[in-house]
Amino acid sequence: MRYFDSGLLLKLYLSEPREKEAEQLFYSSPTPPPFTQLHGLEMRSAVRQKLGRGEIDLAESERILKTLDGDLAAGIFSQPSPSWHDVFLQAERFSAAHGASTLCRSLDTLHVALAAVLGAGEFCTFDVRQARMAAAAGLKVIP
Repeated sequence: MRYFDSGLLLKLYLSEPREKEAEQLFYSSPTPPPFTQLHGLEMRSAVRQKLGRGEIDLAESERILKTLDGDLAAGIFSQPSPSWHDVFLQAERFSAAHGASTLCRSLDTLHVALAAVLGAGEFCTFDVRQARMAAAAGLKVIP
């Protein structure tokens, strides 16, 4: 399974640097990538922040959120229900073992832990610190 962090998935819905690379990774995934409550919170919050900063207008933010909801309903993503207790325990383990060397933030560490708990073999991110954490956790990092 290929796991995508929220920042990379957001590029599927917004015009941002590396969006074509994100699309290629997403559409070449052998199975529908997981989309969890963490993804939903982060992506919706990011769209609202862009609206608040004036980077997109209200119509664009509504279009993005509606498209995301439509993609979820259409099954573009899998929607697992992980044990959040297990995810947080794993995140603490990864942070204790690799936090000082990777400087990975807590939310990014949660994504790595979520990928591990879900049994992902590949981790897709454009975030350097998160990529270091995922590699240290034994995941194959793409790109």
